Amino acid sequence: MRGARGLHILLGLALAPAPAAAGPELADVLSDRGLPGFVKVDMLPVPAEPLLVQGRAIWGGLCQNCHGGNKATGAPKITATRAWAARIAQGMPVLVDHAINGFTGPKYTEMPARGGNPDLTDAEVAAAVAFMVWASGGADAALAFAETQTPTE
Repeated sequence: MRGARGLHILLGLALAPAPAAAGPELADVLSDRGLPGFVKVDMLPVPAEPLLVQGRAIWGGLCQNCHGGNKATGAPKITATRAWAARIAQGMPVLVDHAINGFTGPKYTEMPARGGNPDLTDAEVAAAVAFMVWASGGADAALAFAETQTPTE
């Protein structure tokens, strides 16, 4: 009897679903050129900071269309540290201002105001920018910025 019970336990363990794989870590996605191919939100880590979690959701719903690696737009690809380094060096206030009000870059690439969605609030745009900076080599800048903000619901 005892052996049969052990066999049932082993069979139960063998048939149990495997635990969900942990998502990627931030260090796993950062590189000079960024992740290969078009980057979708489910390929990116989930930050612990609530404002960045909100920004990740907004990024996945809108910003990934250009910043996921759409070369036709000229938008810097998320996770591409080389493309983001000079931008991050400008500071979060400049990046947030460009995202809220729109910006035309030196190569005549355009960042439309609010990513083309006029319904986004300033706080939502700022959260999305903070997430992109965090996921593109500027974790310290994004986390410092997040400490000064209040997530919206």
